[in-house]
Amino acid sequence: MKPYQILFIIFIFCFYNSAAQTVTAEDFKNHVDYLASEQLEGRGLGTNGKDLAKEYIKEQFISAGLKPFDNDYFQEFSLKFYLARVNATNIIGIVEGTDSVLKSEYIVIGAHYDHLGYDLSKEKEKNIYPGADDNASGTAALIELAKYFAKPENNPKRSLIFIAFDAEESGLRGSLHFINNLEKDILENIKAMFNFDMVGMLEANKKLELKGIKTIENGEEIAKKHSGDITLFNVNSKIEERTDTHYFGEKGIPSVHVFTGIKSPYHQYGDKADLLDYEGMVKINNFIARVITDLANQPNDIEAIATLKKIQKNNKTLTNRFRVGAIMNLGMGKHLYRDEFFDSKSAFAYSTGLHFNYKITEKLHLSLETLYDYNTGKSANGIFKRHSFTFPLNIEFGSPTTSGKNQQRLFIFGGTYYRNNFNTKDGNISLNESLKQNEWGYNLGFGLEALNTTISITNRGSFNSIFTNKKVYQSGTYLTIIYKFW
Repeated sequence: MKPYQILFIIFIFCFYNSAAQTVTAEDFKNHVDYLASEQLEGRGLGTNGKDLAKEYIKEQFISAGLKPFDNDYFQEFSLKFYLARVNATNIIGIVEGTDSVLKSEYIVIGAHYDHLGYDLSKEKEKNIYPGADDNASGTAALIELAKYFAKPENNPKRSLIFIAFDAEESGLRGSLHFINNLEKDILENIKAMFNFDMVGMLEANKKLELKGIKTIENGEEIAKKHSGDITLFNVNSKIEERTDTHYFGEKGIPSVHVFTGIKSPYHQYGDKADLLDYEGMVKINNFIARVITDLANQPNDIEAIATLKKIQKNNKTLTNRFRVGAIMNLGMGKHLYRDEFFDSKSAFAYSTGLHFNYKITEKLHLSLETLYDYNTGKSANGIFKRHSFTFPLNIEFGSPTTSGKNQQRLFIFGGTYYRNNFNTKDGNISLNESLKQNEWGYNLGFGLEALNTTISITNRGSFNSIFTNKKVYQSGTYLTIIYKFW
């Protein structure tokens, strides 16, 4: 072999060896040292420290060569806590795929960067939660994977979306906002999601959890092919509901929680940068980079398991927006005598039946009820009581609603009702002939939905007099309980 051929081979070897070099432990340590520093105040919502963190992540995305997602690296939103409103920000960048067809498919790589902030001592000193493992470690992994895949030689065929989620510690609100505000064609083409949450304690836990990897049809096979000396644990098809994988799973997207385990001082003042296993973080990043490279470049489809495909199908239909439940109203009813300027005393009233709810948008619902209604009021003859069929129709407006174990929704509602009265007595006196059979009125109230149960306060009153010969109006206030069984 001629000398120049040997030199050429050495050059090519060195070039590819250089291109293959990956992140170092020092790179991870530098990210975590800054993100978990006292200067960043625990990265709590509303702190200057969290604002510094988001700017740091944005600059890392820019220097890596990521393009802004939807023309902006920042996705701003706000959260309401009691009477206060707090601003929050997801940071999003994208590596566009190299294949003319497959680049319209996406793999999401995420990690939350927010943490608990700080407490104030009696002396008004800040006791900071550094959040090194939870989740400066995951944020560092996100940044370094972004740098790796943004290099032209590592660009995959499919597009990669990198997201640093805000407000995970406040109920996964950043990932929920991202999912709820995606264009339909992008949402339907997200093929997988990998989320890094607490990946800094590999040595302490002796294993790496890949919860949800089997939600990808060939996910386990690919993971085991590339795991090397990393011991994998929780290699299953369950999507973690306590981190940002949750809302992706609810859309039928295969979602993987990358996690070193609970042997960690997370949510404690002692979750500090010097405790993390940075060599282990390098191993994890190189491993996940190989897994994502395989998935993002495979020519065949990235297939979800059957249960997720069913969710995907349901999300494209109306049926998953429609729910049915049993309803009970318990309260007090009375009459308003408009001509005589007084109200009757209240008497016990109730109604029961079926509740139908249709989700128009994440914040707007339409509900219809079919009720057997026992409505009342006190009179000189005792208890005025009517037996009726009542049909309330309401518009509900409130906080975003989802399904699943973490479902919660606060809402207000208003609407109208139609009531058909078929049996009325004032004490022991029948009033069927002097009573109007048909009645229209209004409904107003507010409520809380959690899991399959809704509790609300309902006020209901008639627009028209209930009698044919005098102006008397029905009014009632109820505690409403709904259990949704379908």
